[in-house]
Amino acid sequence: MKTEQKLRDLISHRAQEIKSHKDIESVMQKHYKLLFRLYLTKPLYFKVIFKANRFIIGSAIMAYFFTTEYPTLRHVKDFCKKTGLISDNTVDSFLLFIRVGGRMDVKKDPLDKRKLNYTVTSKALDETRALINTMVIPYGMLYKDFDVSRCLKMENFNAEYFRKYSEITLNQIYLFDMVPDCKEFIFRDAGHMILMDLYVESIRQKSPMIEYNYLRASLKCGVSRSHIKRCLKAAEAGGLLILDTTNNTIVLHLSFMQMVLNYFAVYMAMVEYGLHGMSDVSQQEFVR
Repeated sequence: MKTEQKLRDLISHRAQEIKSHKDIESVMQKHYKLLFRLYLTKPLYFKVIFKANRFIIGSAIMAYFFTTEYPTLRHVKDFCKKTGLISDNTVDSFLLFIRVGGRMDVKKDPLDKRKLNYTVTSKALDETRALINTMVIPYGMLYKDFDVSRCLKMENFNAEYFRKYSEITLNQIYLFDMVPDCKEFIFRDAGHMILMDLYVESIRQKSPMIEYNYLRASLKCGVSRSHIKRCLKAAEAGGLLILDTTNNTIVLHLSFMQMVLNYFAVYMAMVEYGLHGMSDVSQQEFVR
């Protein structure tokens, strides 16, 4: 069996176990709460990074940075082109966005002036680690034997995590392939946040029919109300929910609730795979 398929099967198997955990809803709410706090610090950056194609570019940047001796922009561009999912313009625009934001330094290769080597700055590494922590801390709620505190204190966390997680990235295993119904959300800016916001509101209101404040949601997700409405209309067309504009409510179908649960469980399983790369955390602390 090919490495890609083995890895996909492993993640799928773990996701099934994770989503059946008795505390999964509390874990999802914890992730949402941590992410919301982080999101408010830099809404423009996080709404952009959570759009699926840009998330792929960002993951590729980290993968080559931590697995290649002299990572180049060409490594990232060639990989993105190979996926067939991302246009050259999107890659160039995102790389410029990252560089202008102080998250990447670029210089010519001393041995080949045609190549542009890059390094990921401490700013980007800190943001990335903070983002992963919004899943690591909830993971510790699922598995009490996992030493979250020791994990959070690791100095070489990003390097060890991405050397393992890069296997997912470079084998082109995508969350939206494993959970296709999430595409209406995560192929849009702030899609992850919108998706989680709806699910958590359903838990909070104890009903699949929720009152939804678009203004509050736009502030939480860092996007306009019209952007959220377009996203929800697409989800409605896909049969995931019903919009009742007269009463300002949304009816979330069972298919939506199951999709979000599957989405989160696969996401958590992928993060868990990266955590297995950490030498300072005993393999016995992971539950199989």
